[in-house]
Amino acid sequence: MKKNSAVRIATIGIMSALATGLMFLEFPIFPAASFLKFDPSDILPLLAGFIFGPLDGVLVLLIKDILFYLLKSGDIVGIAMNFAAGVSFLLPVIYIYRIRENRVFEIIGYVVGVLVVTGVMTVLNMLVVPIYWKVPFEETLKLLPFIAGFNAIKFTIDSVVNALLRERIARIFED
Repeated sequence: MKKNSAVRIATIGIMSALATGLMFLEFPIFPAASFLKFDPSDILPLLAGFIFGPLDGVLVLLIKDILFYLLKSGDIVGIAMNFAAGVSFLLPVIYIYRIRENRVFEIIGYVVGVLVVTGVMTVLNMLVVPIYWKVPFEETLKLLPFIAGFNAIKFTIDSVVNALLRERIARIFED
């Protein structure tokens, strides 16, 4: 079914809608950094990336973030950060898995993806938080362990859930 564009487009739409709904299930992991909220919405773009390809996974990320922005958030900076996190996780995972499509490369992809997103989001938060929230840089530095820990925990959970679901869901789309 990968070749059937109607099924692909419909699936991307459904996954985007479901991912948007999952963004509403958010809760903070660290009370000291309550602006960092876990939601399981990045699982569906990752599944789309595995099933259809990395660009389709990014498309699901983009659609879900635009919809969430319009429906609830209204915070363009937060949504942009969410999108940056999703892309910096999804792309390494999918491209590493595509080197050799087996469980070992899938796990390596998850590990690399978690490390990349943790690093990227730590740097982005160091740049964005002082400007956007007008917080002194020294205060932002105090948040870095929470920011790094949050991203490592969030995307590890997303990896584990995806690893458990991916093969079962991918079978639906086999030719």
